[in-house]
Amino acid sequence: MKMKIRTKFIASTLMVVSVSLILSGLFTNNYVTRILREQAIKDSMTKLAQISSQIQKVQDTAVKTTEYIVSDNEINTLIIPNSSASLEQTYFQKYNIQEKLKRFTALNISILNVMIVRNDGEVFSSNSGYGDYFTGYLQESWFVPFRENRLKRGFSIPHNFFFSNGLQKVISYVVSYRNSEDKTSEKYFLVLDIGYSEIANAFSKGQNDFEQILLFNEEADILFNSRSDRKYEDYVGHTFLSNQNFFENNDYIAITDNVMKDGWMQAGIISKTKLFDKINKMYIYLLFILLSSFLFILIMILPLILNITKPILKLTQAMRRVSTGDLIPQISIKSGDEMEILGSGFNLMVTQLKHQIESSIQHEELKRQMQINLLMSQINPHFLYNTLNTVIYLSEARRNEDVAKITTALIDILQDTIKTGEGGVFSTLREEKSIIHKYVEIQQYRYPEKFRLEWAIDDNLMDIIIPRMLIQPLVENALFHGICASENFGIISIGARLEEKHIILSVEDNGIGMEQQTLEQVQTFSHNGNNADSIRGIGLSNIKNRIQFHYGEDCDLNIRSAPLAGTVVSFRLPNYGPKKALKKVPVFYTK
Repeated sequence: MKMKIRTKFIASTLMVVSVSLILSGLFTNNYVTRILREQAIKDSMTKLAQISSQIQKVQDTAVKTTEYIVSDNEINTLIIPNSSASLEQTYFQKYNIQEKLKRFTALNISILNVMIVRNDGEVFSSNSGYGDYFTGYLQESWFVPFRENRLKRGFSIPHNFFFSNGLQKVISYVVSYRNSEDKTSEKYFLVLDIGYSEIANAFSKGQNDFEQILLFNEEADILFNSRSDRKYEDYVGHTFLSNQNFFENNDYIAITDNVMKDGWMQAGIISKTKLFDKINKMYIYLLFILLSSFLFILIMILPLILNITKPILKLTQAMRRVSTGDLIPQISIKSGDEMEILGSGFNLMVTQLKHQIESSIQHEELKRQMQINLLMSQINPHFLYNTLNTVIYLSEARRNEDVAKITTALIDILQDTIKTGEGGVFSTLREEKSIIHKYVEIQQYRYPEKFRLEWAIDDNLMDIIIPRMLIQPLVENALFHGICASENFGIISIGARLEEKHIILSVEDNGIGMEQQTLEQVQTFSHNGNNADSIRGIGLSNIKNRIQFHYGEDCDLNIRSAPLAGTVVSFRLPNYGPKKALKKVPVFYTK
């Protein structure tokens, strides 16, 4: 399917604009996505740093508290073993230690319990009545690394502590130290049970910004997990083991922070899906901008395209009209560019072509008129030759009255022959019948008692228009080539009938007919053979050329003949009605 140039311009422009906007959109999307990703990582790093700062405060508080307790000489003196002390003295000793330790829990409510464990297993706590509980408490797994001297100081893993008639989750800070007041150099343990809520609260504000956030100690034990499952621990483990602060795949980003004490490290998992969900609105806004830009460019550029292609379309339409034979169109292009020059050249070309065609038509008309005059002249000499021979014959026989009749008939025929204008080309059947009667009247003098003429035409057909002198040559051929060569009395019958929109004319004789070879020569208008057949061929060729000249292909001439069976010549012509419709008869110029 061929595309118009305007469609090509618009399609090309739309393609260029669309590709440009799509590429700019993709570039903007990639740029914004990268900026948002980097910003999200920075924000997450900042939030992890804030959490680390809060956790460090808890760590610092625990360290400073242990330093105060370890350096308190009064406490150190009271916890030294005294085998000579009475039961009452021992009770008040523990009471005094408990009161002193309570001061530290009172100063920091996050510390639920302060406990000093002597080497002989004696426990001094800020909480009373836990003696038997502490025995089992210190056998739990969280204390094993310190008891076995694998760790001298540090935080334990989260565990439960029975406090205020209920279990609470705590994380303990344990320090193994030597009592400066004890000369035996025995090892003591100082244990601070810190409420786990202090750790959890540090994450409470920031954990919603992460898919998951975790806290590890130096041994990679999980101290805090914002999720109950372990779904993303592989990402964090990969980051932890690779000693990197950053790890990323197609779905998630893992970032870490390890600025806390005791080798603690926290890790945050960022979901890319949730991260990019935040820019969905921006995508809609970007799409709106792209569509608006597309429409704006389209609105701006369409008038330009239409203005450029309008002269081309005008020129194309004018060329199509010229190709159909309409040489009237003159186009006006005022673009001030090459299109205006092309339009002026087209107008000049059409004008010259119109003049040339008109000149050619006039030349062709003149040529055809000369041809038709020549065809008509082929009839007149032939007829005059025969008629004058008859006049000479009658004059020699001193038949003056017959000479007058035949001369009068000849004058009437000659007057009809020299008609000009429309009357010189067309006539009615009635007029043709009158001329043929005069012609036959002349021929009766030449061939007396040899033939007769019969008419088979209704009166209502007498006003039908046909080319002038169309039937007379056929009557002449029937007489000379059919009847005169026969010994029998001749009959020439002229008929006419209507057949749909055509009229069928026929001239039939009962003469000698024609052999098949002669018939073929006549039908093809061959000039081979004897002179008689050549004359007959010229007459039929004359009729054939004349009816084709006037009616084009909408006519036909047919010849039927057989030896001793006569000849029928018929032709089919369009029926244009009475003579008043003469102006409707077309003229076809054929080669």
